[in-house]
Amino acid sequence: MAKFSVGEKVTAFKTMVKTDTTTNRVKDFVVKGAPQLPSATAHYLLDKVPIVSWLPRYHPSWLLTDAIAGLTIGVMLIPQGLAYAKIATIPIENGLYSSWIPPAICVFMGTSKDLSSGPTSILGLLTAEIIVDLKDEYSPAKIANAVSFMVGVYSLAMGVLGLGFLLDYVSVPVLTGFISATALIIGFGQVGSLVGLSNVPTGVFPVIGNVLKRLPDWDGPTCGIGVGTILILLALEKVGKTWGKKHYVIKYIASSRAVIVLVIFTLISYLVNKNRKDDLLWGISKVDTHGIIAPTAHDTGLISKVATRAVAPLVACTLEHLAVGKAFGRKNGYTIDQSQELNYLGVTNMVNSFFGSMPVGGAMSRTAVNSECHVRSPLGGIVTAAFILLTLYVFSPALYWLPKSTLSAIIIMAVLHLFGPVSAFYRYWRISLADFIASMLSFWVTIFVSAEIGIGCAAAWSVAWTMIRSAFVTPKVHANTEDEGFALPRRTSSVEKTENSGRQGSRTEHSGMTIPNDTVVIHFNDSIFYPNAHRGKRSALEAIQLVYEKVTHGVTEERERSWSVAAEQRVERLRKQQRVVLKDIPLSVVVWDFSAVPFVDVTAILALGELKEDIRLHSGKGVQLRIVGMSKSVRERFLRAKWKLTNLEGWREEGADVVYPSMERAVLDREGSDGSILEAVTIEDEKKG
Repeated sequence: MAKFSVGEKVTAFKTMVKTDTTTNRVKDFVVKGAPQLPSATAHYLLDKVPIVSWLPRYHPSWLLTDAIAGLTIGVMLIPQGLAYAKIATIPIENGLYSSWIPPAICVFMGTSKDLSSGPTSILGLLTAEIIVDLKDEYSPAKIANAVSFMVGVYSLAMGVLGLGFLLDYVSVPVLTGFISATALIIGFGQVGSLVGLSNVPTGVFPVIGNVLKRLPDWDGPTCGIGVGTILILLALEKVGKTWGKKHYVIKYIASSRAVIVLVIFTLISYLVNKNRKDDLLWGISKVDTHGIIAPTAHDTGLISKVATRAVAPLVACTLEHLAVGKAFGRKNGYTIDQSQELNYLGVTNMVNSFFGSMPVGGAMSRTAVNSECHVRSPLGGIVTAAFILLTLYVFSPALYWLPKSTLSAIIIMAVLHLFGPVSAFYRYWRISLADFIASMLSFWVTIFVSAEIGIGCAAAWSVAWTMIRSAFVTPKVHANTEDEGFALPRRTSSVEKTENSGRQGSRTEHSGMTIPNDTVVIHFNDSIFYPNAHRGKRSALEAIQLVYEKVTHGVTEERERSWSVAAEQRVERLRKQQRVVLKDIPLSVVVWDFSAVPFVDVTAILALGELKEDIRLHSGKGVQLRIVGMSKSVRERFLRAKWKLTNLEGWREEGADVVYPSMERAVLDREGSDGSILEAVTIEDEKKG
């Protein structure tokens, strides 16, 4: 007999293993996936080099357009690379070192024809904040290289593992506040150089106070160069907006305005200062480069120190890059591959870091110009990279005489357009207080503390608010016959002709049918999982207790009175406050509407089991539970939890809850589980009472 018992247990165990969903998923993944591994690996690797797919379709007539676009971006990158390196507080020639590899790699790995990658103002500021804390131990250039390397490592890991969705936790209002604050910090940080002052403190308000207090010390020639640069930039921008659409040359001149002022004032500076030796009329940049530098390995100690600090540049880099790429993809009718763009950013920053680079990413201004040039493919990156290399080897000696105030003016004008309009913040205020708080938190913490902590605090607020909101999701309970907010959808039987087609067809409209007095509909309006499961259970049960009086027969007749009456007193208080009148008919049917529930977890199923038990404890064990709108995945979770479910038309197992095909049938079906007519039966126990 014992042997027979053991055999039964072994058979039962085998059956359980064979029917276990999780085990079967793993088995299918291994058995079906193993033969496909070689081809899947080859396909995966080819996906990482998109040029393989688009180059065979490349049309020779696109070459000229791509070459012009690539040259235009190369011209823009010269002043921008120098300027953003200045923001990062590294030698400005490192901005040029950072600019040639991104467009070259983009040709092979990029999925956007418009996106232009390279140094950006925001990455310059975030890099500068890290340099401030470590510059006593390492050179600024080495620190920037290490930050670039770690940004690349993290970005590549996110791309390979498909973790780009984590960036969705940084909302648009958070990004708006952060970018606006960094624009102010960067802009005011250049005011000292613009007017010829040194030892100017950092921070928006300290800069304002210090610069105004030292007004008599402003240097006239330096101010003239700086203000002159700003005026020419504004004039060329205005010309481009007014007449740029009329002629391509005008648009090209306007888009290249930064390099135009760079050439003009560098030439003026050379002519004025070439014979003055150390007695220069204004400060010059003294760019010193003779081609690309030899690749150098990173200091492991420095890498460990910047590993955590590189998270903020990573977030800023990837968010800006993907946002710009998706925006211009929508504009021009194509879709970028988010994971592949992260792979591209990872490889680019890692490779670039060995050649004296700061972190790089997509830039809105250059991408907009690239799109306006009607670029046809990423192939223009070859021309961009070639022009930067030509500058490093041939043109760089001329940049030695570039005035610092001209560079500061270029930076100020570049970040001026990054500041979000005040109307954007007002719009957040009108739409969502939580989003407005997130944008303000990001803005003011960045202004007064640091950019790293600013975006970190705002992102933490967004995540916390999302979790809190998920925790407070409660089901909507329709239990009052006077509840006009709930209408059952009904397919009308009338047949009508449409005006245009003349075809006949039925239509769905809300009938406004009231729920029977003995029925409650509980509409779950979101995923049910551990943060909100028990709160939702309490809310649903309390709504039923408000309308239906507790039965004192059947399940509860032999139970002792509870020592605590707090829950009963709370229900009585709520009845008085809401002026709820108890129904004179007991509860017979509870309908759970799962049509808006995409996911449940273990905690949810346990809480729903408790809700079912508590409802029957309150209203009697004869209460029927009916379920509608349950998706296949949710139903599978219930079945794996040994919850007995049966279809309305199928064989009904004893104790199983019935899944109805529609809300209308679940509510209006008057047949009880024992075949009785629900509303035609009065409770005998009430008569006994």
